[in-house]
Amino acid sequence: MKWFTVGLDFGTESARALLLDVKTGEEASVSMYSYPHGVLDRALPSGHALPPLWALQHPGDYLEATRELLSRMSAEAKRMGGEVIGIGLAFTASTVLPTRADGTPLALLDTPTTGRPFGRPEAFADHPHAYVKLWKHHASEPYAKAINEAQPYFLKYYGGKTSAEWSLAKAWQLLEEAPEVWVATERWIEAGDWVVWQLIGEEVRSVCQAGYKAHWQPEWGGYPSGESLERLKPGLSAWLAKLAEPRPVGSTAGGLTRGWAEATGIKEGTAVAVAVIDAHAALPGVGVREPGTLVMVLGTSTPHMALSHQAVPTPGIPGIVPEGILPGYFGYECGQPATGDILAWWVRTLAWAGGVPEAKLYERLNYEAAQLEGPSGITALDWWNGCRTPLMDAGLKGVMSGLGLNTTPAQFYKALLEATAYGTRLVVETLEPAVGSIHEVRATGGLSRLPFIMQLYADILGREVTVSPTPHATAQGAAVYGAIALGLEMPPPPSGWQMFKPQASAVYQEGYEAYQRLFAHFSQYKLAGPR
Repeated sequence: MKWFTVGLDFGTESARALLLDVKTGEEASVSMYSYPHGVLDRALPSGHALPPLWALQHPGDYLEATRELLSRMSAEAKRMGGEVIGIGLAFTASTVLPTRADGTPLALLDTPTTGRPFGRPEAFADHPHAYVKLWKHHASEPYAKAINEAQPYFLKYYGGKTSAEWSLAKAWQLLEEAPEVWVATERWIEAGDWVVWQLIGEEVRSVCQAGYKAHWQPEWGGYPSGESLERLKPGLSAWLAKLAEPRPVGSTAGGLTRGWAEATGIKEGTAVAVAVIDAHAALPGVGVREPGTLVMVLGTSTPHMALSHQAVPTPGIPGIVPEGILPGYFGYECGQPATGDILAWWVRTLAWAGGVPEAKLYERLNYEAAQLEGPSGITALDWWNGCRTPLMDAGLKGVMSGLGLNTTPAQFYKALLEATAYGTRLVVETLEPAVGSIHEVRATGGLSRLPFIMQLYADILGREVTVSPTPHATAQGAAVYGAIALGLEMPPPPSGWQMFKPQASAVYQEGYEAYQRLFAHFSQYKLAGPR
């Protein structure tokens, strides 16, 4: 009989499941499920309008996705004469929701379709603060800035800054703007940990989520102290009572409940691993087991991860957590909060102006941009959704320099691609003094499927870029965690890698220096000299 683990990967717009053969490391099946409500950034399902910078999700979408995807993977495993023996789960972060003590999301209390099934008097179904705050919810930026200005001790391993995207700033926003929801919130939990809770019937938190997104560190005994939180805002220390101590990644959270077993066809008691952040799961998903390699997930945004034997607090590096990604190493996290999102913005703009289907525009822009020789001649700053590394400022906006009447849509598109690659080079140059030499870059994600984009990255980075044979490395990594939690050896990475060697690095050096000058001008951030 074949043994499989399932990796569930919850992204921004959809969730994926990957069925992993734990012996060969090959993906046996992949399936995707789009969230019925998508991203709620304009209005709640009721039509209640949302202010700018809000990004919410409906917790019911996660349950529907989980049930459907696990059912599909169970059926596939049985069709191949095998069995699902473990489940791993990766999730965007910090994507947080307020719940009751039993895990019931406040957004599901007193819904119009079900009345008051939980016997609670509150009606939160039409309250924005009762919903899941997605990772890219930036309306909590004022609270992140207030934390940063106070410079509390717990920013030590976070580049001296927290982010609007993280748990504490979002919690403070809830306390300040919706005290009635804050009081009703008995658990404040990452969505990944919440889905694990639903699957096993027990609240289990993750060191990965807590360390990178809630300032949990062994050095100071866990989460920030109540005294430090009270100095920020009286009453904020109540946040601690809504949390729980996390468990290590790569460990078992518990067994699948009977209800979920009946709903999915997977055996009751099947091991469910502690959740991880989606991007971080990509590191074992592409086969990285030791320091010296940068992993980047080129999707809506671009997270970057690396391992090290030591922790070196460094400005611009927003997360260093012991054993936050793999046991035995410090995991470093950096990132760009918009990559594919920037390209999508340009495509939407052109589609609106010309009434052309977006898919055809992507195809044309990618083709024409690939035909352009050398740099675009335009300098852009990739700040459409703020700057995570090294500035950690969600309020920054994009910049374009060098536009002219002869600028073409494809040239503009290529300039945006160059900006994301220049931003990644800056990430590498920020990381190396802390983690040591990065001798390899491994890429995965949707944009990694386009050879001309990967060649552009190799040229701008000035080093070889190795592309994973699967664009689903985060789901693959989640399935790997499912195997590790069972005590199995880490399955081998899949075969069929593509390698892109630098061919025109000197050509792009001038463009990178222009990017650095523009970056320094608009941020007043002191960058290292050109390399």
